[in-house]
Amino acid sequence: MNPKPIILDISEWQVPSQIHYDVLSRQIGGVIVRIQYGSNYEDKHYRTHLAAFQKYNVPVAVYAWVRGTSISDMEKEASDFYRRAKAFQPSFWWLDVEEQSMADMRSGVEAYRKKLKSLGAKKVGAYIANHFYRQFNIDTKKFDAIWLPTYGQNTGIYQGNNPTATSEYHLHQYTDQGRLAGYSGNLDLNRIAKGKITDYFEGSTSPVAPVPPTLKEQTYQLLFDVHLRKEPSTKATSIALLKQGTQIRIQNLHYHESYLWGEQKRTDGSTAYIALGMLQEYVSKVK
Repeated sequence: MNPKPIILDISEWQVPSQIHYDVLSRQIGGVIVRIQYGSNYEDKHYRTHLAAFQKYNVPVAVYAWVRGTSISDMEKEASDFYRRAKAFQPSFWWLDVEEQSMADMRSGVEAYRKKLKSLGAKKVGAYIANHFYRQFNIDTKKFDAIWLPTYGQNTGIYQGNNPTATSEYHLHQYTDQGRLAGYSGNLDLNRIAKGKITDYFEGSTSPVAPVPPTLKEQTYQLLFDVHLRKEPSTKATSIALLKQGTQIRIQNLHYHESYLWGEQKRTDGSTAYIALGMLQEYVSKVK
């Protein structure tokens, strides 16, 4: 079980055309979107990601991979970061520090932070690679929050493997192999280690009861074995275990117990339900 609320961070590696934003948005408390990789590389999909999540009322924050090679270069990166993201009014601005781009990273990262603040960023945090934390010696006390990654066995769920570089951190990225309904690939998932969600996402609330996405009645083919049940609940009686390769007709979708359920009308007039979970993983459309 992953800690709630789930905080998602995302970049161009998650292609918008492969995301059901309405489904994904209902499972997360906030999202942190990459804006750039240094000054010269702008994330291909950050505008689409930010606009889509905001459409579904998900509070947004932003991050930028830090690559400055001098104090002036760090300040230039900060200016580009702010210029690109300011229109979306993010709640938090994160510096992603995973690369030694200059000898004195402490001074360089501080120049970046200070420039962002001067431009109008209210809250600025630092994501620091756990294995570089001591080496970079960043003045973390000047940041509004610290975000650290450690994955442990990286199973896709939180298993209590916490950062070791310091106990003074606020967000913890615990996997890059996470899975959530609405996207069939791997996702970076994070938990709040200190404070509450409103400390990091202004105006945030717990995800509201989800509204199922619309689905045209269609025949699908199961990619895994799955139970056909009398009710949309994992505790409901199983009518049958449908085997991989079985073709099923789905008329409607429902949410219950954090699952996405497919509704199937039976020949006797009754209704049965199939736990689809992440739709793309379980079924493929029959052409």
